[in-house]
Amino acid sequence: MKILLVIMTLLLVSISFDSFAHDGHDHHSSYASLIHLMWLAPIFVGLSFLYSRILNQLYKMDN
Repeated sequence: MKILLVIMTLLLVSISFDSFAHDGHDHHSSYASLIHLMWLAPIFVGLSFLYSRILNQLYKMDN
């Protein structure tokens, strides 16, 4: 359940808001959300890897 909270928080942070914009960073672009998701992709991959490792340790599952 906690992993769902982490994922939802990461998704909310990745959404472009005008208040987060600074010089040289266009949040009005139609690609702004996609670019933010691309920056967060390694985090999602890392979290999924850790989640699978935790499940394997808790339930002693073999792949």
